[in-house]
Order: sequence, then structure tokens, then C-alpha cells
Amino acid sequence: MTVLTNTVLAELITSAYRTGPYELPGGGILDEYFDPYQLTGDPHRLRTVAAALADLLPAGTEAVAGPALAAVPLVAAVALHTGLPAAYLRPASKHHGTHRQTEGADLNGRRTVLLDDTARTGANLLLAASTLRETGAVVAGAVCILDRDAGAAALLADHGLSLAALLHDPGRAR
Repeated sequence: MTVLTNTVLAELITSAYRTGPYELPGGGILDEYFDPYQLTGDPHRLRTVAAALADLLPAGTEAVAGPALAAVPLVAAVALHTGLPAAYLRPASKHHGTHRQTEGADLNGRRTVLLDDTARTGANLLLAASTLRETGAVVAGAVCILDRDAGAAALLADHGLSLAALLHDPGRAR
């Protein structure tokens, strides 16, 4: 089990936070932006985050999956750390090659946990859970690095899913 000390958490926060303003996809503005690529682009930080995320996986997890783009290195790193199969979700099905929206391990019947960098409203995680269920996955919940505490946990709970996070932040959307 990995225990993140306050020093490690401070390092993660310092390395990944950027001051804004940053525009959200839905139109809001954040004064601070959590840049997951500052964590996933550094092998030491990625290893630390993967181990910590793995500790948050619910008992009985049989696979991990996450949406492109920010979650891809997280899913791969957690899969390497745990030995669990991994899958990746595209925003939409490809129009060439396999024509699939979900790539990687076969999730049919597997208790799968979604991984992502940040949870805000939970809408994207809920959409990803729906996509995974279409592949036959049994979605067991979601785990993220940062929960901005803007409704994701409540929305997912309304749909029978739990959300665990390494860090919580009030998210200063205005």
C-alpha cells in the first residue's frame, strides 16, 4: 500500500497547478488549472501517482479503463503497477481500422474501474461508464487524481457509482 505524505501531495500539487484564467469546455472559467501532463510526463511522478491510484481501486477490480487523452498514461501506469488489463475510450468510434470506440483489453463481464485525471461535474465519467457498459464491462466506480468537488461524486452516486480521489479541491469556477 502506498501512503502519500503531505510532502508528496504538496509536490504533486505544486508540479501540476497553473494559475489561470482557464476556460472550461462548458464555458466556465477557473483561476487555477490542474495540468495532469505535468504529472504523467515525469516518470517518477507518474510512478508515484499510479501507485496511489492503485491503492484507491475497489476490492475485486478486474480491469481499468479511461478516456483519451489525459487518462491514457494513468491507465497504462496503473495497469503496469497492478497487472490489471487496460482499455482506452475514444471520444467517438474511429471511421477506419477497427471502428471501435473502446480499445485494449476485452472488458466483457469484467469489473472495471474508470480512471481519470480530474473530476468536476462527473458528466464525462458518466458518459465513459455508459460507453464501457456497451462493451459488456461491469463498471465498478471511478478513481481520479483531483476531485474539484463540483458535483461529480453526487452525480455518479445517483447512478450507483462511487468516486475516489487522491486530492480534493473546491474548484474556483466562476
